[in-house]
Amino acid sequence: MNNKFMTLDCDDDVVLLQKETFKVSRLKELVREQICSKWERHGAYDYSTQKADTTIYEFLKQISVSQETIKIDEIKLNLIVDCQILKISGKGWQKGKLKIQIYISNVSANKYTLSLEFCLDESDEPESPLDDFRKMIQAT
Repeated sequence: MNNKFMTLDCDDDVVLLQKETFKVSRLKELVREQICSKWERHGAYDYSTQKADTTIYEFLKQISVSQETIKIDEIKLNLIVDCQILKISGKGWQKGKLKIQIYISNVSANKYTLSLEFCLDESDEPESPLDDFRKMIQAT
């Protein structure tokens, strides 16, 4: 993997995850629905209050360190999975990694923000020593 993640901006590109294919727009919608549902409706066991009915949102709204309470304004989740992508402007299916970034804000009106990024697996072809020179020519 070359670690050069590119944002998936085209909602009509297609992502293959194991056996299922999704348009980027639909994948974003499904992931957002799952996160919202689990974040706000499913409970977590709070050892400090010994209650099992605390929502994950309430559970992670703040943490206590010794006698200090730290309010959490934003939580960022990063998920990386193997996938293939078919870009509308591309060259067929490409193997790589899909990074799903989820931002959950406890203070903003836009509570859930989601982005998808793709990183192409390294190709088997060696990089040409002339590639840097070609890039310099294209930039001018």
